[in-house]
Amino acid sequence: AIEAELQVLAASPSLQDGDFAAFDRQMREALKIRGTSIVLHDTKGQQLLSTNRPFGEPLPRATNTEMHDRVVATGQPQISDLILGAVLRRPILVVGVPVFRDGQVVYVLAMGLGPEVLSSLLEEQNLSPDWTAGFFDRKGIIVARNRDLDRFLGKPVSPGLLEAMRGPVENWLPNITSEGIPVYSTFRRSPLTGWTVAIGLPREFVDAPVRRARLLAFGGGGAVLAASLLLGWWMARGIRRPVEALTDATKALGRGEPIGALVGGVRELDEVGNELRNTAATLARNREELESTVAERTRELAATNKRLRAEIEAREQAQSALLQAQKMEAMGQLTGGVAHDFNNLLTAVSGSLALLEPRVSDEKSLRLLHTAQRGAAQGAKLTESLLAFARQQRLNPIPANLNSIIVEMTEILRRSIGPTVEIRHALAGELWPVLIDTGQIETALLNVALNARDAMPGGGLILIETANIRGASGELPEEVADQDCVLVSVRDTGTGMSPEVLERAFEPFFTTKEVGKGTGLGLSMVFGVIRQSGGAVRIRSRLREGTTVLIYLPRAIEAAKSGARLSRQARAVGGAHILVVDDDPDVRWIIAQDLQEMGYDVTEADSGRAALAILERGTPCDLMVADLVMPGLSGLDTMRLARRSRPDLKVLFASGYADLSRFGADLNSHALLKKPFKLET
Repeated sequence: AIEAELQVLAASPSLQDGDFAAFDRQMREALKIRGTSIVLHDTKGQQLLSTNRPFGEPLPRATNTEMHDRVVATGQPQISDLILGAVLRRPILVVGVPVFRDGQVVYVLAMGLGPEVLSSLLEEQNLSPDWTAGFFDRKGIIVARNRDLDRFLGKPVSPGLLEAMRGPVENWLPNITSEGIPVYSTFRRSPLTGWTVAIGLPREFVDAPVRRARLLAFGGGGAVLAASLLLGWWMARGIRRPVEALTDATKALGRGEPIGALVGGVRELDEVGNELRNTAATLARNREELESTVAERTRELAATNKRLRAEIEAREQAQSALLQAQKMEAMGQLTGGVAHDFNNLLTAVSGSLALLEPRVSDEKSLRLLHTAQRGAAQGAKLTESLLAFARQQRLNPIPANLNSIIVEMTEILRRSIGPTVEIRHALAGELWPVLIDTGQIETALLNVALNARDAMPGGGLILIETANIRGASGELPEEVADQDCVLVSVRDTGTGMSPEVLERAFEPFFTTKEVGKGTGLGLSMVFGVIRQSGGAVRIRSRLREGTTVLIYLPRAIEAAKSGARLSRQARAVGGAHILVVDDDPDVRWIIAQDLQEMGYDVTEADSGRAALAILERGTPCDLMVADLVMPGLSGLDTMRLARRSRPDLKVLFASGYADLSRFGADLNSHALLKKPFKLET
């Protein structure tokens, strides 16, 4: 039992990762179950952690390394003889187990036990006070005793018993106890640990009735010598048989066998026989009780081990999920920043190309210009996928029924994935509505289906299922565990993923396809859209067993609040004045040129402060086009300050970012242009 507890503790991820501070805490928690101390040694015997000392305090080397060396040499659990503890300096027993890393023993984890643990086991047997019982280690040292333990702890067992213990694993013999009491001793040695348990019955208890019977047999007077001899012969013959029966019964008692009725005709011998029979019955009951106790404790230990393993597994999963979430969050921030900067570049490029197009007349130049415009458009789609992963795109969520969306787009899915892949549905009835951008969820499902198709080059099956899941069911990921959700499951019969690929499946630009066959943004876009919508997404996959993508979306409680949208006109309305505010000079110039060619009067400002100064001078302004993210004052801050003096000022925001929540306000009531954009559309 103790060995199993230590092996569970030795499998701790904290120990495997070298986090000694965390493992020290786990050791102290485990000590509450049993034991006097838990110590972690290196393979040389140096103590690294000990529950006997505060964490970080210097520790000594082990004083007795015999058991430690056996663990290192064999790679198997071991138990020590009675030793003196290195820190507390008192007699203890030590159980040690190996700690492996890459197949090699790197540590020895040991638990110390006081001798009183074994003594309590003897007390539970309710032995007669006249009997002597004890546990002895490999060297024959007294480890536990039912009588006078303080007097004899750590001393050698009596010479006669020690000699007998070197022979068969179980036996009986006439013996003298350490106190000098003559006894009949029966013992058994464990082949696993080399330890011995022995019980001694006082010889006086067995022999006195026999001696009294013999005195009766030979106590007659000289006058009746012949009769006495005859009577003695008859009684001796009658006594010999019950004495031999008593001897056989004593041997059976030592072997733990049951004893039948012993009736020899001599009252004293019959009394001894009855006592032996009662003793055998008592020992049998005690053995049954001990086995029952061991079984009960084994069940308790199994439950404890199961709980510890579950806690360790849950902790590992939580740590892994936390690390993965932190990694994805960091990648999202980096990706969003790159996409924002790239969108500014695309705005300048696509704007310049749009201004250049009317000025180009020859066909070859127009063809080159259109090629450049298509490249810019592809770049815009790329940044849109990056922003989806980074959860920084603008969503227009509405209450929607996912069953309806799936049914309506099934034909599109079939055309997209080809005839070799079959699509089936298993849609739940009365599916709850969800608050989602329908266009984005359609794109997400299409990306999942295309990935499934690519994993089935020879054809296969895609099964799309939906279900309602209650928040209290315990079936939801931790991100949405406290709310009702709708589940969309997309399962394929493809090649599946290895654990290494599965771990990186949501990373942007990660792909197992050949160069030019994929961007690695499909699943990352799915991850970003679902997380930005308040949901969660998981992937279950094994090589050659297919893949299942699980999408969890919160149940819609109220209708989406759709904000007003500022309509854009293709041409100017009678000399309108527009203030363009952007810290990027190329983007600002392109927007200004485009607006001027459309007939607007344009004023430029390179910052929010500059824009406020222009407005304070009384410059006409019918519309302010402002970058949302700028050094100093953001576009949102600039609008708030400007409306103090011009409360009716209309504002159009433009940004490569679109994560509205990061600015601390709901921008649904404001128009937002996503860079890159074309003002004439």
